[in-house]
Amino acid sequence: MTKLRVVSFGLGPIGVRAAQLALQRKNLELVGAIDVDPKKAGLDLGELFDPKVKTGVKIEADAGAALDRLKPDAVLHCTSSFMPLVKDQLIEISKRGIDIVSSTEELLVPDLQHPEIAAAVDAAAKAGGATILGTGVNPGFAMDYVAIIASAVTYSVKRVRCVRVVDAGTRRLPLQKKVGASMTTAEFETEKQTGRFGHIGMRESVALLSRALGFGVDKIDQTLEPVLATEERKTKFLTVPKGAVAGIRNIGRGYQGKAVVIELDLSMYVGAPNPRDEVHLEGEPNLDLVFQGGIPGDIATAAILVNSIPSVVAAQPGLKTVLDIAPHRGVSCRLAPQRSRISLRSPRHRPDPCSCRICRAFNRRTSSSSAWVTAAE
Repeated sequence: MTKLRVVSFGLGPIGVRAAQLALQRKNLELVGAIDVDPKKAGLDLGELFDPKVKTGVKIEADAGAALDRLKPDAVLHCTSSFMPLVKDQLIEISKRGIDIVSSTEELLVPDLQHPEIAAAVDAAAKAGGATILGTGVNPGFAMDYVAIIASAVTYSVKRVRCVRVVDAGTRRLPLQKKVGASMTTAEFETEKQTGRFGHIGMRESVALLSRALGFGVDKIDQTLEPVLATEERKTKFLTVPKGAVAGIRNIGRGYQGKAVVIELDLSMYVGAPNPRDEVHLEGEPNLDLVFQGGIPGDIATAAILVNSIPSVVAAQPGLKTVLDIAPHRGVSCRLAPQRSRISLRSPRHRPDPCSCRICRAFNRRTSSSSAWVTAAE
């Protein structure tokens, strides 16, 4: 079995989780880690998730030097949500012929808001022989890709509605800050005006659905409003006073004329009741899917990034979307299916939880009871 050599670039909470999972996978070899934070440079990667685990992978600050020396097949890229901020990183990586799986939300439909940047990145990727994919759980799965896959068993789809409810109090601190937890309403409105606050990628999800299902929407819009706490709420990281902002409600819509054919309704706030993901397709036949408890955003984001690597490595060069790449799948840590750059095979049966040192550390830090992690868990 030839393992794919992988480097993790960006070691925030999601980047670290993705790196942890890559360390578990028998078809991958995590050979390097990059982060511009000088406090992380020189550390063993394991120190970011468990001081008892030594991975032998040292964190480096000089991305170019690390990539030139390590010559990976792929990079797990988790540095920013916004294409203007990652453009140079993507070009520098791809010109070396290194494939990229990125958590950058705006990359889901890269030409929607930044067509010139998308064209430049696509050209660099094709010139270097690299493939670039932006993916994640939302955007990239819960409120777009699931509906697209579900449409395969319909004759036609007339309308799509997705609902996602997330208790932000169970999530990492950066997400709680991103949705404005503990802010005043005045602070919320100020941040809202920046255009870089709250959930990023709602327009991209609507656009992806429109392109995939042939709606050809005339207009995409979204609303973003605060959800106020009806009582004091405490999380592991902060306190939300009664009357303060607990989080957001973000609704995206796609129109054909005056008719709304796509509606995506996201509620993400501290104390949100009944967390869940719903996908409703109006067509022939109607389809209704519900993920009780919701798709856990942090661990599932790490999973879909890592699970995408073999499909991205197998794809043709260029800047791609999830519509261009073979569907991803989860595999276990313990089983090591044979892999090549052009084919994928999964194990038939779900194995027992793995007891390797990386999995033990991973499981101590998450609520997962198994080392089997897929994009839908």
